[in-house]
Amino acid sequence: MNNEKNITIRSRGKSFSYAINGLVQLFRQEPNAKLHSLATLTVIAAGFIRHIGHWQWAVLAFAIGLVWVTEALNTCIEKLCDFCCDNKFHPSIKVIKDISAAAVLISAMVSVAVGIIVFLF
Repeated sequence: MNNEKNITIRSRGKSFSYAINGLVQLFRQEPNAKLHSLATLTVIAAGFIRHIGHWQWAVLAFAIGLVWVTEALNTCIEKLCDFCCDNKFHPSIKVIKDISAAAVLISAMVSVAVGIIVFLF
């Protein structure tokens, strides 16, 4: 039983290190990650300056997370498409990549709306 527990703990640790590596790769390879970082820090600073409440922090955290998740998934989709097509143009791949980018745009617009509601109302 103890050996099974060690394997599980070890495998969870490896999974966590893979996820951290994924974050590092996202920041290294995706220029928009720097823009999202700036926006995240700006919103957090504004939250402290405005002394927003617990529920407002929760809503902002969700909105920020939504943008980060969609950006990470968009990056994965783009890289997978590039890998599968050897970086050659293909009309169907363009549509896939455009829709993936649209998901990031939608999440960013929703997050801006959330920010407006939290900070202006």
